Amino acid sequence: MSRAPARGRARGGRLVKRRRILALAVCCSMLLSGCSAMLERGHETVSTHVDYAVTEDESILRAETYQGLVNAILYFVGGHRTKGTIRLYNYTGDVDADLANARDEVLYEDPMGAFSVRALTCEATRILTYYEVELEIAYSRTVQEVTALREVTGLAGVRQELARLITEQRGSAVFLASYFSGDHTLVERLLDLACLNAPELFRHHDISVKTISLYPETGIRRIVEVKLSWGQSIDAVAAEEKEYSQRLETAAAALLEANPPAGEGYTVEELAAIVRASNGGPGGRNASPLALDALSGEPVSDMGLLMAMEHLCRQCGVEVEPVSGSDGLWLIVATPEGYRHLLPQGLYPTQEVDEEDPDAEPPEPVQLLYTDQELAALGREWPAGLHPVCEDYAATAQMDLGHDLE
Repeated sequence: MSRAPARGRARGGRLVKRRRILALAVCCSMLLSGCSAMLERGHETVSTHVDYAVTEDESILRAETYQGLVNAILYFVGGHRTKGTIRLYNYTGDVDADLANARDEVLYEDPMGAFSVRALTCEATRILTYYEVELEIAYSRTVQEVTALREVTGLAGVRQELARLITEQRGSAVFLASYFSGDHTLVERLLDLACLNAPELFRHHDISVKTISLYPETGIRRIVEVKLSWGQSIDAVAAEEKEYSQRLETAAAALLEANPPAGEGYTVEELAAIVRASNGGPGGRNASPLALDALSGEPVSDMGLLMAMEHLCRQCGVEVEPVSGSDGLWLIVATPEGYRHLLPQGLYPTQEVDEEDPDAEPPEPVQLLYTDQELAALGREWPAGLHPVCEDYAATAQMDLGHDLE
């Protein structure tokens, strides 16, 4: 008699446990209700990924929305796959129209698709409760080209990659730029500035062919491709520039040794004086654009003077960068008073006093450095957003103090 209640209690305990397990299963199913549409087919194991899912067969994806369809196509493109299948469940849109739109979005709006996909075909078939979309993808780029892409951010990142292209003397560069909405004109301007940032690479100052491609054309996330051509091999150009660079460095070192600075380091004015005393003045059509000629007594153009000045600044640790403005080229240099514009007119030899006319007044010295306000007053324009501000901070502070006193 005593055993019956014990068996009853045991059965009751097992029943309670089963009910608890059942309740737990129900709770889990409720928590996973958002995935229920993807789990319709009991024999498929899926893992969710954004708004599409990968089945146990990685060549088959599942999606329910248009964005899921687009992302599923991009999944295959990102894996550089030539074929793939997408199953559309509970899809309420126009499948054929959405497939055409998704194809165009991948080919013409997505950076990787626009850059690497040559052809993309999509065919949909209705199968009971879902649509099965078969993809075929052909590529214009290799896996190695895609995986080698570097990603940079913003205008600064683009400038950095273009600088690497020039300083490493490569023939091309391809990179992914995020938060960059510039067009072909801006990239070409940045490329020209990068070339002028290397005075010793004289062949880069006048590249005959520059091909710039953006994938896609618009947007804030694009792949940028730049190709350079000189009509000869890049190795031949690099060898020529190496020999020139050595000669330029030797000439600059000799001038700096012969003209030591008054203080611990050279000022911009002292370096400008060296350039003025070293060049042969304007040479008209025969003027040389080379920094080496400007430091060797030859008649030179504005380009030659500016490249010579830039090279001396870099040799002496003075911050400097070229500017391409409305009236040609000039430099921005760092001074103790702040950044200043330096025009080529101040680098030509100083006019001498007319000895035959003792009563003649000596020529006024040409102004060398300008603030933004002074340069704008001369009618000059330049892309200010690409360069440091050249502000007279002392004068501005004095004006602010005067306003405060009022």
